[in-house]
Amino acid sequence: MAADDKKGENQEEQGGKSNKKLIIIVAIVVILSIGLSIGATLFFLKGDGGESEAGEEQAAVEEVKKPAVYLDIKPPFVVTYDVAGRQRYMQVFVSVQSRDQASLDTMELHMPLIRNKLIMLFSGQDFEKLQTAEGKTALRDASLSLINEMLEKEASGSSIEQVLFTNFVMQ
Repeated sequence: MAADDKKGENQEEQGGKSNKKLIIIVAIVVILSIGLSIGATLFFLKGDGGESEAGEEQAAVEEVKKPAVYLDIKPPFVVTYDVAGRQRYMQVFVSVQSRDQASLDTMELHMPLIRNKLIMLFSGQDFEKLQTAEGKTALRDASLSLINEMLEKEASGSSIEQVLFTNFVMQ
């Protein structure tokens, strides 16, 4: 019986030692995995931080826009159309938008040329198409490209952002 007691104590000591070893190994693995995850997180965040800061600087630079400046083209444009033997009229009040006052000054300087080109553009349109929203949008886009083309030809670097029809009457 004494031999059995000694044998049981031996097994308990070995079992206790193997349980302690197992707990120590699991604790080391857990600590290493936590350390690796923290290290990887810091590595990836540090890598993104450089790009993120540069992106924030660019965003801050892009957000600082000059205020919009407008120029009304006066007098309004009046164009006549012959539609099915009837005389039709279109009256358009036009304004332009730019963020550069120099572009608007250049446009004022060359206003006779720009007005001539716009009158030719407006008079060459189809009256029926101009009655639709798509026709008016197409006319605005054509006006914008025509004005920018004239400004580029006369003064390099000058351009406008938008052409606005502030009043558009057709009868």
